[in-house]
Amino acid sequence: MRLDLARLRDTFHGTLVTPYDPGYEAARVLFNTRVRTRPALIAQCAGSADVAAAIGFAREHGLPLAVRGGGHHAAGLSLVEDGVVIDVGGLRSVEFDAAARTVTVGPGVGWRDIDKVTYVEHSFTGEDGLEYGLAGPGGECPTVSNAGYSLGGGYGPLGRTYGLGADHIVAAEVVDASGAVLRVSEDEHPELFWALRGAGGAGFGVVTSLTYRLNPLPRTVVGGVVAWPLSRAEDVFRAYRDLYDDRGDDRLAFCLLLTTEPYPEGEPVVVMYGLYVGPPGEAAEALAPIEALGEPLFSSIGECSYFDLMQGMGEEIMYGLQSKWLGGYFGPEGFDEPAFATILDNFRRAPSGYSMVRFDLLGGGAIGRVAPEATAFVHRAPLHYISVIAQWQGDEETDTNVAWIDGFVEELAPHLTGEVYQNYASRDLTDWAGAYYGANYPRLQQVKLRYDPQDVFATPQSIRLP
Repeated sequence: MRLDLARLRDTFHGTLVTPYDPGYEAARVLFNTRVRTRPALIAQCAGSADVAAAIGFAREHGLPLAVRGGGHHAAGLSLVEDGVVIDVGGLRSVEFDAAARTVTVGPGVGWRDIDKVTYVEHSFTGEDGLEYGLAGPGGECPTVSNAGYSLGGGYGPLGRTYGLGADHIVAAEVVDASGAVLRVSEDEHPELFWALRGAGGAGFGVVTSLTYRLNPLPRTVVGGVVAWPLSRAEDVFRAYRDLYDDRGDDRLAFCLLLTTEPYPEGEPVVVMYGLYVGPPGEAAEALAPIEALGEPLFSSIGECSYFDLMQGMGEEIMYGLQSKWLGGYFGPEGFDEPAFATILDNFRRAPSGYSMVRFDLLGGGAIGRVAPEATAFVHRAPLHYISVIAQWQGDEETDTNVAWIDGFVEELAPHLTGEVYQNYASRDLTDWAGAYYGANYPRLQQVKLRYDPQDVFATPQSIRLP
């Protein structure tokens, strides 16, 4: 049935897109093109008033709601079948306060857009005589929205030094289920503020802006990419396992990747990529274990700009593929020889060259120094996380690739804790509440009861009312 949008159009300043509009297919596509969900209405909001109007329209017509920012939700829950999608991807304001070292941004802004303002265009001289900029706690993908990233945790290369994206949030603007616009911080709605930092996409309201504290970062750092043939993978795994043990310096941030070179039709390789967050002159000792692995296939490690490094990594991300993500956190002894064998055996049998195995959620350091109950983000202890990512093109390849990833992760399960990073959500999880939120879940239910007692923001994996 065609929706009557006449009254909504009278007050809505953004764009309303329905299946009858020529831009509908482009408006509903997600990063994961396996998701084919068809909403009844996509409300592309121009501000908080539009968000409130869209919520009111959905409630009046008894339609389910979903919230979309950058369109990267791994399980596709940023769309809802035959319902209303509140699309805040167009809210892209950036307000930088250099004196306070904070930035206030709309939920649709990507981290490179923020870095351009706070790191590239702003600089100061540190006490050590080096030139610095200010950087937020961003990740590498340029089209992931800052809000979705941070509200679910937010791992990035600055995380071990400065903490998660969620740990950097100092204030938020939220439109609640009644359409009221709330200012949320430690002093205002503190329980909601606690919940937003780790479970902000789990059904409390729609975030329309976030304020972050920023970190000083040298304008020149040491970083890059180094790769070895897959035959060296076990040696690289051992070095990576030991890289952060008993290390007092939390400024080393290198992730691990199994992929192909050239991607996606080349030979399998094992890759480390990242940076040393401190001054370049102090990087050599931290990078010594990587250098000790010997002659690589290639290496780009050297002095560079943090912005250029992150932008270069983002340019390697391919769009338009179908995908399935599964993974989990390793236990204290889980990332070891038996796991290495399972990972390599399964990776070698990947049916698609687009598929990869990533260790891109690096814990420890400042992340681990925050108590698991201090915010809604509970995964503070684990150091390593594995993401098995099946990616392919055509529908005829789906069954083979899904079978591969399901079998892979089933074999790997004995080495994992059962916890799962909520930003890498999976519809396959039966105990998703425990996997994402652990002991924090009952407190999240109480926040849900207070701010959305009628469960307006209900999705298959939103916080349930107690």
